[in-house]
Amino acid sequence: MIYLILAALCSASMAVALRLSEGYSSNKYAILTGNYVTCTFIAYILLPEKRILPSLTNLFRAGAEAGAETAMMTAVLAGIINGVFFLGMLLLLQYSIKKNGAVLSSAFAKLGIMLPVAASVLFLNERPTLLQTAGMLLVAAAILVINLEKGKGGASSKMLLLVLFLFSGMGDGMAKVFERIGERRFDALFLFYTFLTALVLSLIPMMRERFSVNRKMSAADFISGIFVGIPNYFSTSLLLAAVTRLPAYLVYPCFSVGTILIVSFVSVLLLKDKMTRRQVYGCGLILAALVLLNL
Repeated sequence: MIYLILAALCSASMAVALRLSEGYSSNKYAILTGNYVTCTFIAYILLPEKRILPSLTNLFRAGAEAGAETAMMTAVLAGIINGVFFLGMLLLLQYSIKKNGAVLSSAFAKLGIMLPVAASVLFLNERPTLLQTAGMLLVAAAILVINLEKGKGGASSKMLLLVLFLFSGMGDGMAKVFERIGERRFDALFLFYTFLTALVLSLIPMMRERFSVNRKMSAADFISGIFVGIPNYFSTSLLLAAVTRLPAYLVYPCFSVGTILIVSFVSVLLLKDKMTRRQVYGCGLILAALVLLNL
């Protein structure tokens, strides 16, 4: 449970860092790139062995060497796929906000956590109790209460919202997938390729921004990216550690709404933001959901 709590704290720290960076930088793609540079650097430093590519020679041999190389290749490929989901979800979210507005887009992105939860129950034989099931339903209700306001949120592209939901859910679920198909000794390699892939892909929108509107990366952009990247790496790493120890129906809902709850408290207490009535109700539902999920 400690890994899950720390993952939520790091995720909330990343959200707060993004909020604070708005006062120093408006180049979101540069911050994104700085974030992934930081994550990739930390991931490489924390690799137990600095070998990042499997040996093709050993891959086709019989015995223990081939098994190790196959497991390493699994971590590489799973990390690349996860990196595509990482960045793809963010870009889809930005595009959906333009088409459908921030309210619906944010709600569908957050509801993506229900996809790996459902998959773990249907295919991995994880069985929540009746109270835990009620807790999961309260999580979905809390997300909708906080993100959807009466009279707002008409969708102009429902298919885009569905794709965003699927991308978000599959991205969230890759940690559980790798927990099942990968070996724990290659967890760090999985994270390294996740962030390296996201970094390489993030250069595309950053360079487009650079040449289309002549917006360069400043020192403030990169420093902001560093402060976002440090908690981002540890949030992802700790979430992976959590799903190797706890069932998905507990990890993903608690991680998602726990992050929302922490960010809400920090915003009110330290950043002096005011919560709407719906946000207060949503936080109440979150507290009830967390109690039910942990019974």
